[in-house]
Amino acid sequence: MRIGVIGAGIVGLSTAYALRRYPVSVRCYESGAPMGGRSRGGTRIFRLAHGTPALVRYAARARTGWRRWERTAGRTLVGAESTVVSGVGADEWYAAMRSAGVRCGLYADVADVPGLPARPGTPGPFLVDPAGGVIRAEATGEFLTAAVRRSVHVDAVRRITVHGDTATIHSTGGSWQCDSVLIAAGTGTAALAAPLGLPVPAALEHHVRFTFPLVATAGPDGGALPPPRCWIERSGAWKDGFTTYGHLAAPGQWAIGGHLPEEDTAWEIGPDEARRRAEPVVTGYVAEFLGDVVDPTPVDTVYCAVTPELGDGIQVARAGPVLAVWGENLFKFAPALGADLAAAVASRGLPDDLP
Repeated sequence: MRIGVIGAGIVGLSTAYALRRYPVSVRCYESGAPMGGRSRGGTRIFRLAHGTPALVRYAARARTGWRRWERTAGRTLVGAESTVVSGVGADEWYAAMRSAGVRCGLYADVADVPGLPARPGTPGPFLVDPAGGVIRAEATGEFLTAAVRRSVHVDAVRRITVHGDTATIHSTGGSWQCDSVLIAAGTGTAALAAPLGLPVPAALEHHVRFTFPLVATAGPDGGALPPPRCWIERSGAWKDGFTTYGHLAAPGQWAIGGHLPEEDTAWEIGPDEARRRAEPVVTGYVAEFLGDVVDPTPVDTVYCAVTPELGDGIQVARAGPVLAVWGENLFKFAPALGADLAAAVASRGLPDDLP
């Protein structure tokens, strides 16, 4: 059986990795460097914390998969920093985690949650997810790419055609007929899926993440401070409707992304203008809301294109031998999602266990 995987981001690579267990031939197409699109950047946040018990359980299954990957890779891929969700909806997420039977805590005062880069008086409530932490995204990409390097083809896919039970992948380098295809091409998924009648949303918007120095990296006794917890801040206390996520990007460096108004992220303004608009907003938030702990001088930026308003869900659709997958915030699910997608493309069915 011949299987084509289009996209060598985290979803495509994790699927190709899982397909090594099957008696199949795999080509994983990527027009540029692996992990160079939506999966770019050195770090991400892992969390069990989600709004439904089904998503919590799926993340817990993914965490087990991350541990297996770590044993194989011989290195840490998800840190032990923990993750905090604060503000609007934290209590509902806490209820979902309790319903799923995973360990968590809910606190009213930021003083009860040490390890956040937050000022005293920062509003809660605060949901603490002890299983959360920083995903070493770059290290994960290196591990997966090395494991499947013989399957990766640096080649741009132009279109897919279906002929009964088979499909042909048409790329810059030629055409390849196969029995099953997974489209996991990030921002390119919609264009490849639309001619096949697959309902992948085509809208895109810009998103920029900035990295800032932490003010203090050592305690009063000169010893190293414990790494700060990952933080999803949803209170809107700085500005109504403005929410952020933040985590340790490197020793002494705090990465933070903010959710800006639609007019500042609209696809039509272009990435350079999106960066220009985002920087003063995010640095203003840092200066006024986190300024005792984080220096509001950005030292790095990471840009990506995202699909608006998808949230945490995973979406799939099939047209004959072609399966498409899309969603946002998929990185944390990668070990479980890759295994489920591999089973689906090998059986030419749909994933059974997606939340």
